[in-house]
Amino acid sequence: MNAARWSIGALVIVAAALFALYFVTPSMDGWPVADTDHSPAEGQVTITFLGTSTVLVSDGRTHLLTDGYFSRISIPGLFSRMAPNEERIERALSQAGIDRLDAIPVLHTHFDHVMDSGIVAQRTGAQLLGSSSAAMAASGSGLDKSRITTVQTHHPYRFGDFTLTFVPASHVPLPGLIEKWTGKGEITEPVTPPDWIGAWEEGQSYGLVVEHPRARILIQGSAGMQPGELDRYQADYALVATASLGKQSEAYKDAYFKETVAAVGAHTIIPVHWDNFFTELTENVPPLPWVMDNLEDSFQALARRHQGPFRVLRPFQTLALEAPAVDKAP
Repeated sequence: MNAARWSIGALVIVAAALFALYFVTPSMDGWPVADTDHSPAEGQVTITFLGTSTVLVSDGRTHLLTDGYFSRISIPGLFSRMAPNEERIERALSQAGIDRLDAIPVLHTHFDHVMDSGIVAQRTGAQLLGSSSAAMAASGSGLDKSRITTVQTHHPYRFGDFTLTFVPASHVPLPGLIEKWTGKGEITEPVTPPDWIGAWEEGQSYGLVVEHPRARILIQGSAGMQPGELDRYQADYALVATASLGKQSEAYKDAYFKETVAAVGAHTIIPVHWDNFFTELTENVPPLPWVMDNLEDSFQALARRHQGPFRVLRPFQTLALEAPAVDKAP
């Protein structure tokens, strides 16, 4: 009887621990939320966070959207063939007030970045830019080849008053089994949904430098970096991914900060890719569960190394950016 009770007790403890790891999420309390401006001045650049590494950047005339992932497949859904959720895509675009886009830069080609990109491009008239893997993913979604640009790194792409530059980066390190499951290689043929998670391989990862007469921004879509690649650029705002950063070593955190935020001389950090992207996008979306990340550690990894503001943007919040500061010293 005692052995049976101990066994039942152990199972309850294990079940509770697993529940906590997968379903209990860290608190956002205590982290400063950015002051948002719903009436920007004419021509002022604004950013709107839309979950994962999806960010709307606009000056009122030209509109850019990184990645454009809104389907947000649930964890159980990862174990079957996946396809874009068109209802969620429509709902998110409508809530964000997006009916036209000029460009969709794709930061890498895992499912949580590129799976919806081709569909969003079709619906908004955008030109899709990214790696050869992004081109394959978009082609499989039915996007016409004339609307797909395979980019060169360190080459400027101009849309209105914006200049976009794709800078080589890397993906945040993942456990070996997860890396193998989600795909570390290139996409070499069109991906036609529904398909398995590994069909959307990582491809080339990029940081994106967005330059405008009234704003300079770095958007780092995964918490990875390539040493020295950003040294030639300046940005006042660093929108940097934090997912899984808290699980890395202190040496890695030092390098990530140095090669992104510090490299471009950013005065303000705004974290991205911190949200639980396995749930539908809402204004109050929770952070990733404990098993996937420790929000406090991930945010602190950047905030305690930075001398300037660290501000959180909630989904669908729009922030008007200040004009560029004086360039950093060479």
